[in-house]
Amino acid sequence: MLTVAVLKIRLSKKKVIKEPKRNKIFDLFYRIIGWPQIDVEHSKAVEAIKRFMFFGKILLVYQPHPNAVHPIAPTRWFTYLSLTIDLCTLITVIRLIFCFFTDNLLTLAYMGDIFVGIRNAYALRMLSVCAIACLGAFRAISCYLARNGSLDWTKVIDKAMINGWKPEVLNMKELYCLKWRQISVFITRQVVGASLVIASVWLTCYVYLTVNCKTVYMALQNPTILGFFAFWQVIALIAMIWLVPQAAWIGVLYVIVTSYVLNKSNSVYSDLQTSLKWRYIPSLVLRKLCNQNILFLNEFDSINRFTRYISYAAYNLISVVGQVAIFYSYLGLFGMPLADRGLGLIGFNTIFQIGFSSYLAAKSVAKIGLSYSHYHRIYQNNINIEPRLKLKLLGNLDRLSSPFVGFWVGESFAMDNYSFIQYVFETGSNMMLIIVTMSNLIWKN
Repeated sequence: MLTVAVLKIRLSKKKVIKEPKRNKIFDLFYRIIGWPQIDVEHSKAVEAIKRFMFFGKILLVYQPHPNAVHPIAPTRWFTYLSLTIDLCTLITVIRLIFCFFTDNLLTLAYMGDIFVGIRNAYALRMLSVCAIACLGAFRAISCYLARNGSLDWTKVIDKAMINGWKPEVLNMKELYCLKWRQISVFITRQVVGASLVIASVWLTCYVYLTVNCKTVYMALQNPTILGFFAFWQVIALIAMIWLVPQAAWIGVLYVIVTSYVLNKSNSVYSDLQTSLKWRYIPSLVLRKLCNQNILFLNEFDSINRFTRYISYAAYNLISVVGQVAIFYSYLGLFGMPLADRGLGLIGFNTIFQIGFSSYLAAKSVAKIGLSYSHYHRIYQNNINIEPRLKLKLLGNLDRLSSPFVGFWVGESFAMDNYSFIQYVFETGSNMMLIIVTMSNLIWKN
């Protein structure tokens, strides 16, 4: 018995020694990635989110309307600039497609083609068409939805910025309010740097190809060709500079809303779990639980309706762009292992972010699915409640059992664990197929 007691004391000492080391490691990691404290100051949180919203206004995605119930009409400059970027994107795609139908060097120089003379010109041109078309379609869809009120739910963020992240403002427990603020501050701080890094890599690839192509030397010798060449490059640069950061901004906004729903769901679910400790629940508590769940489901449906088409565009189009970045890396665009691996890393990160948002969406809905069995048990234990409250509880059960409760990608499928696994396998299959056939395309050209 004495030896057992001595062993327990030694083990407990080891645990006491190890825990501070583990905490120090986590603290160091959080400092490196810039993770804020859960009790971050209100002014700093507002500053980070205001910077993020200002970035959205520059990218022509977000227009502030904190008190608007109905969609607001876009301003004239918003519409004109947005249409200009869409036109530049469309012209760039059409120009790249036309380049497939001619091998004449002079014609390609007038059209500003930068892939002439490169061993894998055909494959790079094809991948460029896919990337620009996908990003352009995503930008056009997201801007259209934003102009038609699909970002109306952002007034929740504006309300929190004005009145604070408090239970009486957000209608959830204080701990989950602070957790949502913590996540929002972290990801809004990263969006500018992350989007600038990704856009810089794409621009570096573009400049590298421009400097090393044959048509640039022809353009330098002829002022007319130089004028056409410069005109096409300016149009392509306008499209490229706006497309990548905007996709990153919409992605961050989507993570903010999924984290909001996740924390709101956890808050509602925690109250439900607390009430399960009682065998018989008083009518006032039961009515509060039902009303709280109904309000949450109403808000959840509203957010889901606004974001389902943005998620549809992101789920399909941005994942293709990530694959394009990986294919560029596979083709050895720079001829330098470090640079090519970096481009591949950006592609993998893009694909990972789509999967991560799917994971968050699935996690936020998990508690809703679990709550059905709890409400059913409450109904069985409280069968003698008043008829009106019983109808409300039955309506709650019927709504929770609906297959449409959850984040949906368009009208096709719900964002859950199954869809995430399906997305991973489809992405992997597409990549394997193109990597196997890419060498044949290159050498054939």
